[in-house]
Amino acid sequence: MSGSLGISPITMYLQYSADETKYAGQALKASPQDSALLSYFQANAANITTPAQLLGNYKVLEVVLTAFNLQGAIKNTAILQQLMTQDPTASTSLAARLNNTQYTNFAKAFSDWTTTPFTASNIAQIAASYTTNTFEQTEDSQAPGLANALYFSRNAPKATTISQLQADPTLLKVAVATTGITYDQYAQLSFAQQTTLLTASVKISQLQTPSYVNRIAEQYLIQNSTTGSGAPAPGSVASLFSADTTNDGDSLLNILDPDANLSDDSGSGGVLSLFA
Repeated sequence: MSGSLGISPITMYLQYSADETKYAGQALKASPQDSALLSYFQANAANITTPAQLLGNYKVLEVVLTAFNLQGAIKNTAILQQLMTQDPTASTSLAARLNNTQYTNFAKAFSDWTTTPFTASNIAQIAASYTTNTFEQTEDSQAPGLANALYFSRNAPKATTISQLQADPTLLKVAVATTGITYDQYAQLSFAQQTTLLTASVKISQLQTPSYVNRIAEQYLIQNSTTGSGAPAPGSVASLFSADTTNDGDSLLNILDPDANLSDDSGSGGVLSLFA
C-alpha cells in the first residue's frame, strides 16, 4: 500500500519522523481551517476557568482533546467531566480505573481548577501537540497506520516498563507487531499471556535507541498494510477496548460494565454507573 503521491508508508514515516515539527508546522500553515481553529484557541483558552466552560466551548475543547490524542472523546462529556473533577492519583478515580495513558494525561492536566490550567506555557504546549496530532491524522488518511507509527516514534522512548506500553493503546498496537502475530490475535490472549509475549518480544531498554524504535514502527507499518488498521477514533469509548486489559487484569469491558465488580472493593458498578 502506498501513501500520498505513491510514496510507501515506511518512506513517509522515515521522512517525517526525522523532523516532524517542521512538517507539522508546514501542514498547519497550509490548512486555513486548522490554523483558524488554533488561533481561536490561543485567543480564548485563558478565559476558561471551569470544567463546565471548557465543555461548553466546542472549539477550545476540540483543540485540547486533539492535543491529548482524545479527539474521539469530544461527545463523551460525562467521562470528561469526571476526569476534570477527580484526583487522578486516587485509586478510585476514573483515570486510575481506566488505566489509559491519554485519559490519565488529560486528567492530570485538567483536574486542578484552583487557577485556570490554561497558563501561557500550557497553551503553548497544547498548541504544539495539536499541530503535531492534526498533521499525523491528515497523513494517516493517505497512509493508514502512519499516525500510530509516528506517535510510537515520539512516545515509545518514554516507556520504561511493559505495563506502560500496555496502558497506552497506541503504543501497544504498534508494539504488538514485534510479537509476530496480529493485534486481533493478541487481543484473544489472556492478560498474563499478553504480558509474557510482550516481555519476550520488546526490548524495553532499547526503546531509547532510535534505530530500534524505527524498526518496530516499520514492522507495524508492514503488518498494517496487509491486515488493515480498523482502529477506532482516539479517545472514543470504543478505543478503550483497544488496550483490552488493565495492569491488574481487569478488562476495560468490565470497567465500563455497570454490573461488573471492581477489584478496589468500592462496590459493584463500572464507569457507566458513575454517571447514574
